[in-house]
Amino acid sequence: MQQDSKTVSKEYVYINGIKQGLILETTDENLPVLLVVHGGPGYPLYPIVQANDVQFHHLFTVCYWDQRGTGLSYTSDKKGLTIDQLVNDTIEVSNYLIQKFSKEKVYMMGHSWGTIIGSKAASIRPDLFHAYIGVGQIGSQSASEKETYNAISEKVRATGNEKWISEINSVNYSDAYYKDRKYFTIVDKSRNKFGGGFLREGYPNSQGLRDVFGTRQYSLKERMNVFRGLAIAYQAFGEKMAKTDLTTEISEINTDVYIFQGRHDYLTTHRQALRFYDHLKAPKKNFYTFENVSHTPFIEEQSAFLEKLQNEVLSS
Repeated sequence: MQQDSKTVSKEYVYINGIKQGLILETTDENLPVLLVVHGGPGYPLYPIVQANDVQFHHLFTVCYWDQRGTGLSYTSDKKGLTIDQLVNDTIEVSNYLIQKFSKEKVYMMGHSWGTIIGSKAASIRPDLFHAYIGVGQIGSQSASEKETYNAISEKVRATGNEKWISEINSVNYSDAYYKDRKYFTIVDKSRNKFGGGFLREGYPNSQGLRDVFGTRQYSLKERMNVFRGLAIAYQAFGEKMAKTDLTTEISEINTDVYIFQGRHDYLTTHRQALRFYDHLKAPKKNFYTFENVSHTPFIEEQSAFLEKLQNEVLSS
């Protein structure tokens, strides 16, 4: 399929015994290859990238891989849904791309939950990657959530709106926050209203539905499988994600590391991303703060994001 000189293709490959789906976008297969490791868990990034016309393909041949259990890679079998398995899958997808495009290495970009999988893969097999790029980088997710609750509560109370204040006061952070549906509902609604969610201007669930169901490259069944996969992935990974502290789990990545973080990110906070970065040893590392951005700088400040990729990451 050709779209303004961009080639978009969908393919399925067997990765560690499971059929998994990839969307590939490129304007020139001689470009370096970028593997995108999505967040969620279980929430493919390609529908959002397509809906917002993100232009990674001008710099890279881009692989949007749907992790096992969701979207193009949906399976109802939960047996393989472990962090170690997804890390192994990431390594094998990287090897596949290296062979397919005859490259020595690829670039990898992890987003949100994908920074757990991506940073672990890069620490185990740094020889596969020119660089690891973390966006919405996770440090300690429980500390991030506590910072989020405090910051959002302060924003709500500053409005003086008694209804909103009463609502946010009806819940509180605890170490078991990931089990509390009421907490999640209220904090997420407040985060969207006052800035700090997926997009600083807000990203309601209805927009997520429109983005997924507007994705031409997915069949209707695959679109439905995004939401089935989200539910399964949260059951498999919700607690593990909440208890993750990459600052203590990963001390060194032996390839270049670049962290892109929104100042107003209250899904994975700026403070925790910086904490991860400060503790990490790497041959070269840089941390970029996007001052007016929340969780998706590649959408909210796309031009600046792409400029840094071109001038800082690709020029290294």
